[in-house]
Amino acid sequence: MKRAWLVGALAAALMLSGCAANSPFDLADGQASLDCEGDGATTVVLLAGMGDDASTWRPLRDALGPNVRTCAWDYPGVGGSTGSAAPMTAGVAAASLDATLTAAGVDRPVMLVGHSIAGLTVRLFVGQHPDDVAGVVLFDPTVSSFAHRYDLKSFQPSWDGAGSAHEVDEITVWPDIPFEILRHDSAVYAEQGMWDAQVEVAWIVGQADFASLAPSGVVTEVPGAGHYVHRDQQQTAVDAVLRVLGQIE
Repeated sequence: MKRAWLVGALAAALMLSGCAANSPFDLADGQASLDCEGDGATTVVLLAGMGDDASTWRPLRDALGPNVRTCAWDYPGVGGSTGSAAPMTAGVAAASLDATLTAAGVDRPVMLVGHSIAGLTVRLFVGQHPDDVAGVVLFDPTVSSFAHRYDLKSFQPSWDGAGSAHEVDEITVWPDIPFEILRHDSAVYAEQGMWDAQVEVAWIVGQADFASLAPSGVVTEVPGAGHYVHRDQQQTAVDAVLRVLGQIE
């Protein structure tokens, strides 16, 4: 009897913390990994870039500290999550994220923080669930024009870039929520020879269009940052997350 009481009390405590328990969580098409820690009124859900798992967020989570509630999610087929095989699409990812948050008992609205390919998932998720997201910070997010153009070169076989772009292009407006995009330093990309000036301009324009989905959306170029903005300029990334979180709470 005492053991049963302790188990029940633990479950209740975990529910009060904003997440029923840590992963894995059973979904209709497999298991989902969602690693939650910290305390806070709003849960910050972290979505990694293509090929990265939840561990990529460890330095940022440590820097945010224990007073920020974070849940790092793995896409289906990545890290601790099973489910849909490649190629992934923004639609499949958004549906899996929604199911994971429900299975984990995460209170909504949440704040979404994402990197790179997560931009496509976040754009779709917010459009589909406008009442479930209170704010967004994205680090150098992929834009649909890039996914359309460079699908076979940059996305396949892991992601269906063009298919995802078609999905997110249906989202033309977001609710009026705090939304910040922190993008790479153009000078850093030029030094690294990442791509030519024409592609860089298209990237900048695409991210500006992305930010305009929300009335208060803004884009900031982060000096000294490459594609992994949150690693290259961690304090700037932390400040952005806390700034948006402060507007929510």
